[in-house]
Amino acid sequence: MKRILVITYSQSGQLDNIVENILKPIEDKVQIHYESLKPVPDFPWPWTDTTFWDAMPECVRHIPSELEPLTVNSVEKFDLVIIGYPIWFLSPPVPITTFLKSEIGKKILKNTPVVTVIGARNMWVSAQEDVKKMILQAGGKLKGNIALFDRNHNLVSVVTIIYWVTTAKKDKYLGLFPKPGISDEDIANAGRFGTPILDAIESGNLDELQKELLQLKAVELTPSIVSIEKKGKRMFWFWSGFILKKGGPGSPQRVARLKMFKNYLLFVIFAISPIATIIFYLTYPFFFRQVKRNMNYYSGVKLK
Repeated sequence: MKRILVITYSQSGQLDNIVENILKPIEDKVQIHYESLKPVPDFPWPWTDTTFWDAMPECVRHIPSELEPLTVNSVEKFDLVIIGYPIWFLSPPVPITTFLKSEIGKKILKNTPVVTVIGARNMWVSAQEDVKKMILQAGGKLKGNIALFDRNHNLVSVVTIIYWVTTAKKDKYLGLFPKPGISDEDIANAGRFGTPILDAIESGNLDELQKELLQLKAVELTPSIVSIEKKGKRMFWFWSGFILKKGGPGSPQRVARLKMFKNYLLFVIFAISPIATIIFYLTYPFFFRQVKRNMNYYSGVKLK
């Protein structure tokens, strides 16, 4: 039987649920080893207001922390590694970065096909670009990507995600907003990706896997959201450096700058991003070909 190693980091359990549903149709046809990353110290769930924003600088700058030892042996070989991760501040979460940059991560991934599975609010392409680079640097071979996201309006999902991560309640905020996160229907339907993955590793034809996944809508992109995200990534990079000048995680000296960042970000999201969206669609006809090329690129697994 073919062997699949699953590496995930999921505070709420949503990402784990997605990966389990993807593999459910094929779980009796392959050997699956699940590895849930455990950072040291662990990140809180639910987050407090301060700890949530305090995670941003190290996350954006890809500064690794520490992990509890994995249960898998680094000399074991797998036919496929699935890496499942959520998005933090348009970046991969610190535990995923830590794994990808670790010696054991490099040993596990070397010359091994990889499929990434993303559970996001709606902006994930920047984080995936970061992950592509780290997988390549670790010697892995990215062959597929599946990205599920919250389908609610951008501004609505901002409100619901903040409510969710600071309360751990996945219900309707104030009884008015939709449930936060990826819909139950999208999670339940993730099993459609399992068979193409199995076929690819059994046939050894993994180079065609992403094409098969795209036919099943493994990736769906909104051009205006991608445009906003690319601008946001530059903003996060600036603010992360600004905050890091005042110390590392938990440093009291950087609390004031974290509050400045929080207020600035919320202002940009609710006041500036709607204007940016309108401008994007007004200028869209002039950049149609470039936008189309970008969408094709971000839907794939190659790295520029």
